[in-house]
Amino acid sequence: MSVSIGTSLPLHLEDLPHDDDGPRIELLDGGLIVTPMAGPAHQYVVGELQARLRAAAPAGWVVLPGANVARRGLHDRLLIPDVVVADAAVVADDSPYIDPSDVLLAVEVESPSTKSTDRLLKRELYAQWRVPHYWIADHSARTLTRLVLTADRRYEEGAGQDGWLAQLDAAGIWPR
Repeated sequence: MSVSIGTSLPLHLEDLPHDDDGPRIELLDGGLIVTPMAGPAHQYVVGELQARLRAAAPAGWVVLPGANVARRGLHDRLLIPDVVVADAAVVADDSPYIDPSDVLLAVEVESPSTKSTDRLLKRELYAQWRVPHYWIADHSARTLTRLVLTADRRYEEGAGQDGWLAQLDAAGIWPR
C-alpha cells in the first residue's frame, strides 16, 4: 500500500484512501491512528464473533467486519471496530461510512498495541456517539466484556442486558 497524505492538518475523511487493503487507518480530531493488520489469533476471534452475531441477529440488523463508523464535525472522526452490528439500511447506502446512530453494537478485539485505545478512548467516543452496546474481547485473557450504555451516557457491564445480544453464547470464540 502507498499512501501520500500532505502535511496540512487537520485531516478530513476525504483525505483518507478508500477500499484499501493496508493497515487500519482511523481519524481522530484531524490526526491519524494507524495500526497494522491483526494477526491470526485476533482474526480468529473476530470471525467467531461475527459468525455468532450474524446467526443470532434478527431481521433488520446486519453484522459487518471492520466497518467505517464516522462522525463528521469540526474535526472528523473515523473509528473502525473489528465487528459492527448496524441497521440493515446501511448496506443500501453508497457511502463508505456508517453514521454512529445506525450502530447497535461495536466490538473491539483487543491487542497489546490497542489496549488503551480500546478500553479508554474508543469506549468514551462510542458513549459520546450513543452506541448502545460496546464489547471488548481480550483474547489474551479470554474474556468478553459486554458493556451497555446507560441513560447518563456511560458504559456499564451488565446494565440492562436483555434481548438477543445478552443471549449470545460466546463460549468457544477463542483459538485453541
